[in-house]
Amino acid sequence: MIDLHSHFLPDWDDGPETWEETEKMVEIAIADGIKKICITPHFFRFSRYNNDPGILENKIREFFDRYRSDSRIEFYRGAEIFIYPNLISQIQEKNLTINQGEYFFIEFPSDQVPPGTKELFYQLMLAGYTPIISHPERNSVFGSQPELLYDLVNRGSLAQVTAMSLTGEFGSEVQKRAELFLENNLVHLVASDAHDSQRRKPVLSKAVEAASKIVGRDKGEAMVEEVPQAILNNEVIPDWGSPINPEIKKKFFNFFKDKFFKKNS
Repeated sequence: MIDLHSHFLPDWDDGPETWEETEKMVEIAIADGIKKICITPHFFRFSRYNNDPGILENKIREFFDRYRSDSRIEFYRGAEIFIYPNLISQIQEKNLTINQGEYFFIEFPSDQVPPGTKELFYQLMLAGYTPIISHPERNSVFGSQPELLYDLVNRGSLAQVTAMSLTGEFGSEVQKRAELFLENNLVHLVASDAHDSQRRKPVLSKAVEAASKIVGRDKGEAMVEEVPQAILNNEVIPDWGSPINPEIKKKFFNFFKDKFFKKNS
């Protein structure tokens, strides 16, 4: 399995504080069957060093120096970027894409989809980048208005669901949203978004089981294998179905339900 979104870099954001904690996380990932991990430290949010690219470069260099010889697992570079108006220049200047390709993770506030998001995504894609929306199921606006997520995905963005959302560990409401997005092809990959070795572990296997019950075993496994591998390779991801607007589907269902019950009442 491939874990494309994780926080393994110590003493940078709200992930592990020490190398010892990072080492525990690595062992948990290996035990779960994860073979490749992309480290995605926060940028424009949670950083303890004012997002200083020089400090980040040094920390990433030290990380890869430590784990380059570990044949059990491969690490790749990325970032999780908080939505920000001047993203294009920042991505270019600070090397914030996944494995130096066109894909990158973008994070929204938990209770907002900022005005101008659609235009920002359009400009990003014109510049040759493909946004991957981090954990939309944990955003209350996407949860209440899934047509907003549909619109962004239908225009070419990708989205990532968090493993713990699918297994219910972020609560039943978040789990329902995650399942809805899966059912309607609005999320493309599963990742751990791991932060430590206790509460938010780098574990994917349980989420694959949960996803497989909704979308089938082949697609459930593809979301932690084929899809993230294509992103690491900077390739077009496999086609596992076109996005569906849940709001339109809901209205369509209600129309026929009302018509049927009126006819038979």
